[in-house]
Amino acid sequence: MKKSIRFIINPISGIGKKNILPELIQEHLDHSAFTYDIVFTEHRGHARTLSQEAAEKGIDIVCVAGGDGSVNEAGTALINTKTALAILPTGSGNGIARHLGLSLKLKSMIQRINEYKLDTIDTVSLNSRKAIGVSGFGFDALIAKRFDEYHTRGFLSYAKLVLKEFRHYEGISVVLNDNEEYSNLLFCSIANTSQFGNGFYISPEADIKDGQFDIVFIELPPIFGFVGLLISSIRGTVHKSKYVKLVQTNEASIRVKSSTAHIDGEPIDFKDLSINLKSNPASLSVIV
Repeated sequence: MKKSIRFIINPISGIGKKNILPELIQEHLDHSAFTYDIVFTEHRGHARTLSQEAAEKGIDIVCVAGGDGSVNEAGTALINTKTALAILPTGSGNGIARHLGLSLKLKSMIQRINEYKLDTIDTVSLNSRKAIGVSGFGFDALIAKRFDEYHTRGFLSYAKLVLKEFRHYEGISVVLNDNEEYSNLLFCSIANTSQFGNGFYISPEADIKDGQFDIVFIELPPIFGFVGLLISSIRGTVHKSKYVKLVQTNEASIRVKSSTAHIDGEPIDFKDLSINLKSNPASLSVIV
């Protein structure tokens, strides 16, 4: 029996990807093994609705074309269901896809779907919300919010924004498990995967299948220290920096004196500043 796929495409993620994807799918998907439909998202949150609908219909695979935000929307709707997630990375950073070792070439990823190789990965709960990759509070969340408002995308735009905002940033405080305070932080990240995207690592040894996540505290450094952090992030050695402390756990609580946050790169505002974190082991099936 043929497997069924729903392709969910974010039309504003990636330059020119919207127009070529249907043709690539038609050309490279194994039609003897799969049936499929294609739907385009129309607003934020739409991928979650479309993905949930697919799971309820018993569709075998939801394949989302987009960045980490779209992957979060589609993927978290499939947690603890029989529907698997596939990713066509068309975002700016593609941190989740990169961590999973997926090809960034769309043709190759469609052909990989044909192989139908499944694995299970962990997700993380932040109160009632769910994350797949990296979430955070502080500077990275501020950048996610500003970048979301930016008119241009891409690495250079992101780099300019980071340097501009750093000059005025004052830091945040975080209390871990009600008894350990970290002050004057650049940011606090919850890392289920190893990187933000574009090869910028936050927790290089993070494992999405170990039933744990990393809480990464990064002290607000001087400008030269900040440049050093960026370099070590690219090199994959940021966890060795004197400005970084890492706590690995499967459950924790944090209090954050900042409501600005991001989950998988998508900016959000937490109404509750007290956040319970919990790993959900092997809760999501993915095509690898």
